[in-house]
Amino acid sequence: MKNKILKIVIIISIIVIIIDQGTKLIITKFDGFGNEAFGIVVTENTGMAFGFNDGNVKNIVLTIFVLGLLISFLKNQKEQLDTKTTIAISLAVGGGFSNLIDRFFRGGVLDFISILKFPKFNVADICICTAWILIVIFLIFYSSKKDTKNSSITEELEKDNKEDKK
Repeated sequence: MKNKILKIVIIISIIVIIIDQGTKLIITKFDGFGNEAFGIVVTENTGMAFGFNDGNVKNIVLTIFVLGLLISFLKNQKEQLDTKTTIAISLAVGGGFSNLIDRFFRGGVLDFISILKFPKFNVADICICTAWILIVIFLIFYSSKKDTKNSSITEELEKDNKEDKK
């Protein structure tokens, strides 16, 4: 099982990195098109998500820390992880590493997708945001299923206790 988890993480992360870095390479060959409302507008983001904490060198350290936490979680929880949660975490890891590559080699993350007044973003950002949304959804469904299962077990124990007292 742990080899399957590791393979999934590596394959999906590499796919995300290739697609993200590939789109960034292609985009740098063009001046962009469209407009600020909807189009391709190349910018460099030295901050975190959506430009938060712009220009802070500690962003690299924070990114490495978060990636380390995700990898540690994968390592320690690999026996309990299902495939869909592993895929979601892999999207976050791949997107995080791809943006980290930008930070090291470009000095900042290359963002280029412009939609309305929303901060510009890239493919890695889409993968990271999608991953966290999926992880939250999976946690909600997992905990609600677990609560339902636990309440059924509790009801059975209470029923057994009543029968024992008779």
